[in-house]
Amino acid sequence: RLPLFVHCRVHTSTMRCLLASLALNAAMCVLLVGMSANSHLGATIGSQQTTAFQGRQIRTTPSHVAGRRHALPRDVMAKSSCEQQEISVNRRNILGGGLMSGLSALAGPSFAKIAVKGFQEHKDTSDKYQFLYPFGWEEIYVKGTDILYKDIIEPLETASVTVIQTEKTNIKEYGDLADVSTSLAEKVLTAPGQDVKIVKAAEKDVEGHTYFVFEFTAKNQRYTRHTLVSAVIDNGKYYIFVTGANQKRWGTMSDKLTKVVDSFKLI
Repeated sequence: RLPLFVHCRVHTSTMRCLLASLALNAAMCVLLVGMSANSHLGATIGSQQTTAFQGRQIRTTPSHVAGRRHALPRDVMAKSSCEQQEISVNRRNILGGGLMSGLSALAGPSFAKIAVKGFQEHKDTSDKYQFLYPFGWEEIYVKGTDILYKDIIEPLETASVTVIQTEKTNIKEYGDLADVSTSLAEKVLTAPGQDVKIVKAAEKDVEGHTYFVFEFTAKNQRYTRHTLVSAVIDNGKYYIFVTGANQKRWGTMSDKLTKVVDSFKLI
């Protein structure tokens, strides 16, 4: 039998070997985990997403890599972030432009209804006329009119076309400018009993067609309406275009409605 101190030395040596083995195993695990993480990080940094658009390739760095600030120097990270933002904006512009171009190509001329800023265009290819009306006005049905648009808040702000069959070939066959404008204002476009006053009237020739354009006010017990009219005859049809507004809003609407009445023409 060995002395007691020998047994103690053996046990101590065994424990030291066991602890050393455990420490070595732990170090190996840490090393393997670190190598795996570095390998994954390297693969992630090296990976790129490629987006193909119309024959061009736009490369972007994955966003989760950009978030690891320790992976790249700070100045490189800043430059990379700016480049990513620029690429992102360019992609949105390209996609937006391509989408709008595609829609325009598919829809044709009817897609681009906004002809002038703040206005929309109405074109009737059957009755052969067109005009502008303020953006936001809605179309409503009124018996006796070919088309009518009105403001959704102000009931007196409208634009309408009435088409009447006629045997005349020119509006002058109904009379001169003063006679026709007065007759339309007093007998056709206002209700009986209103106080009608012609403000001004003019004649214009556009592409072989004679237009009578005039302006008048009509006052009743509740309000005064300020009206602009353009009338013309072509191919057996008498076109009467009317737009206007409440006199109280004429200062605000006069320029806009003048553009509306001037836009009316045959096509």
